[in-house]
Amino acid sequence: MKALILSATLLLSAGAARQDEARRFLDPQLVPAEGRSARDFVPKGWKVETDEGVVTGDLNGDGAADAVLRLVEDMPTEGADGTLNTRYRALVILLARPGGGFTRAAVAAKLLGCSTCYGVLGDPEGGNIQVGIKNGVLDVGQLSGSREATDLTLRFRQDPASGRFQLIGAERSDYDRAAGGGTGTSTNYLTGVRVAKTTTVGRGGRETTTSKTTRVPRTRQFIEEVDYEKQF
Repeated sequence: MKALILSATLLLSAGAARQDEARRFLDPQLVPAEGRSARDFVPKGWKVETDEGVVTGDLNGDGAADAVLRLVEDMPTEGADGTLNTRYRALVILLARPGGGFTRAAVAAKLLGCSTCYGVLGDPEGGNIQVGIKNGVLDVGQLSGSREATDLTLRFRQDPASGRFQLIGAERSDYDRAAGGGTGTSTNYLTGVRVAKTTTVGRGGRETTTSKTTRVPRTRQFIEEVDYEKQF
C-alpha cells in the first residue's frame, strides 16, 4: 500500500481527526441508473477519489469494459482549524451497455472506511485503499492500524442467478510491524474453506509458520451488505 509515510505525517501535523456522531451513507437513489460515461454517475456532493478512482475491466464476461467508481464526499481534507474532516466513501459498480454507456449495477455505501477510520496507516486521501478487477473478480483492499496492522482484501463476483455482486472470498493479514509475526487467513465463501497461518519470530529473527484448514459457513452476502466496521 502506498502513501503511508504521507498519511502518518498528515495525521500528526493536523492533530486529532474530527469524528462525527453518526456515519453518513451515499443514498443509492442519488446515483443515476444510466449514463454515457462513468463520471455521469457521480452525484452532487461527491467526487471520484484520486486518479485511480475509476477502475475498468470486464465484470460479467461479455467482453466489454465495465467500471468501478470509488467516491468520497466532496469536502476539504481539513477544516479551517486544521483538523481532518471525516469524509465518507462509497463504491459504485457500472456495467457496460451493448450500445455504449453504462448502467448502475450496485452501490456499496458501507464497504469502505471513512477518511479518518483507519488509524495511522490510513491516508486521508485514500492511498491505503486498492481496487482492482482481474479475471472477472473485483478486489477491494484496505489497510488499517498503526504498529499492529490489518491488511484486508475482499473479493466479489457477479452471481449469475441474481445479477448481484457476491462476496466470494477474503484475504486477511494481521501483523506486528515492529516485532514481526502475525496471523493470516484465506477464506473461500463458495466452498466454505478457510486456511489460517500463524507466523512467530524466534531467536535471531527466525520465522516459523504453521497452518490450519477449517470449515466456515458458506455465507451468501452481497456487496451492498458488507460493512467496513464489521470487518475490522
